[in-house]
Amino acid sequence: MKKHYLLCVVLMLSLFVALTGCGTSSDSTSTSSTTTEESSSNASSSSNADKSTEKKDEDTEKESETASSRLQATVTRVVDGDTLRATVNGKEEKVRLILVDTPETVHPSKPVQPVGPEASSFTKKMLSNKKIEIEPGVQERDQYGRLLAYIYVDGKMFNKTLIEKGLARVAVFPPNTRYLDEFKALEQKAKVAKLGIWQYENYVTDKGYNDTVVGSTYSSDQSSSQSSEKGSTNTTSSTQNTPEPAKETGSCTIKGNISSSGEKIYHMPGGAYYDRTVAEEMFCSTSEAENHGYRVSQR
Repeated sequence: MKKHYLLCVVLMLSLFVALTGCGTSSDSTSTSSTTTEESSSNASSSSNADKSTEKKDEDTEKESETASSRLQATVTRVVDGDTLRATVNGKEEKVRLILVDTPETVHPSKPVQPVGPEASSFTKKMLSNKKIEIEPGVQERDQYGRLLAYIYVDGKMFNKTLIEKGLARVAVFPPNTRYLDEFKALEQKAKVAKLGIWQYENYVTDKGYNDTVVGSTYSSDQSSSQSSEKGSTNTTSSTQNTPEPAKETGSCTIKGNISSSGEKIYHMPGGAYYDRTVAEEMFCSTSEAENHGYRVSQR
């Protein structure tokens, strides 16, 4: 009987030891698994952080490369809202802003379009005689030989400013589409706020501007404004005894063209070559054309 009792005690102790060993093993396995998972998670977080840092470094490097590749220039003349002349590397270039299109003011075959004068005046105010930075597009020149570029004034891209203020629409001409998403976002904000060109319903189209939908309100306002400006100009001229420009046309219809030999020639309406001349610049008076180095056409 005593032997049976001892045997039972031994068996119970053996069972207890076995169960305790399993528990310890299980805890050890669980701890090991948790440690492995934590290590994996930490490694993943570290990897993501490294990737984020690398992307920021790449973006900073790209911005740095872009800034260093910009050309230093000085604006010599603003033609209209989205076109200007500037001295680049000692040479005068005609520059067309990328991804923007302002309403016409000096087009040889189109009337002055709504908000065009405002855009032109704003560009003249912001850029005339200013030192600027030029970032050429992927396609550096258009079919007219104009330099296609993003313009920076005091570090800010002027192309974007025109879109922000509703003075231009986004005009896409591949492959110059680098900042297209940013421009589209700015355009949408201006559209919602009904700024500038967006105050007229259906005025802005994918192909340009439909000034026929604006009606006579803008034309009347412009005529009144122009008459007021002319009156003010005449008063000032009379006071200062300053002679009026020679052969003022009343509108900017004088075509300036540069021949294949580099000679600057301006053509008056009614001239022999006027209709077939492709204007590189438009002038409002002969004196203005001559001040920019053009001579009158002989025919």
